[in-house]
Amino acid sequence: MRFLNPAPLAPYEEAITDSPPEDFVEIDGQSVYARDVGSGPVIVLLHGFASTTHSFREIFAALSGDFRLIGIDLNGFGKTQRPREATAYAIVEQAALIVEVLSRKKIDRAVFIGHSYGAAVTAILCETYPGFVSRAVLICPPSEFAQKPPWYLRNVLGMRVAYFMIRALLSNPQKFKEVSGRAVYVEGVLTDELADLYRRSMLVEGFKQACFGYGKAFATGAADFIHYDAISQPVLVIAGERDAVVSVQSCRVVAEKISSSRLIVLPECGHCPPEERPEEVVTLLRAFFTE
Repeated sequence: MRFLNPAPLAPYEEAITDSPPEDFVEIDGQSVYARDVGSGPVIVLLHGFASTTHSFREIFAALSGDFRLIGIDLNGFGKTQRPREATAYAIVEQAALIVEVLSRKKIDRAVFIGHSYGAAVTAILCETYPGFVSRAVLICPPSEFAQKPPWYLRNVLGMRVAYFMIRALLSNPQKFKEVSGRAVYVEGVLTDELADLYRRSMLVEGFKQACFGYGKAFATGAADFIHYDAISQPVLVIAGERDAVVSVQSCRVVAEKISSSRLIVLPECGHCPPEERPEEVVTLLRAFFTE
């Protein structure tokens, strides 16, 4: 049984062997993945939950000729080294890490693009570090998280059970693709190879600490510090008409809370517009950047 014999975790150094050293920033002994390409005005991209900077690959390809793009893997995902401290997975700490990475790169102002959970982190940045954010794009942003955390996040035993269930899911490529495929509406986008890339990107040393860190963060109010109505920067909100994860109505609520925002709904699109409708997203981004 996969529950009793889960897929092994890759050592961190092994998981990053295909990335050059310049793609990483050292922050207090932690290696943070920050892909940095192109030149021009700076755009920072923050991926969603259970994803990586790879989800913005089409955006990188389309815009790196005119902009400097920096894609940062959030704590717990991709090629960023997993912290041991549970506090590192709180959303406010994620935002603080982004600011520290940019400071090391001597960047004090940028446009931010956040997808799903990355949109929530971007909202925190807009409010808490307004000097860093000139304008923002929130793609499929959640208007709120569950008011009451599920039972398994309310005690240590439940969190342990949740950890083993997630580990078992990630040990089954077919099941993982089936579950993650619910976020994608456009046929053929989530290939076996792409699903396996995202699956393996989570099966990395430190996975247990990340699971418990996120469990504690959500159990203690992951969205308590998200105040969309406090955002003053120009904001573009992009929603997927067929999003089964974050509804169009949720995105509409977010847009209505932000005084200087505009909502665009992409037809026949699910929860992953940068991968499902990259050309339309790029067109919207270019127009927004020049407003």
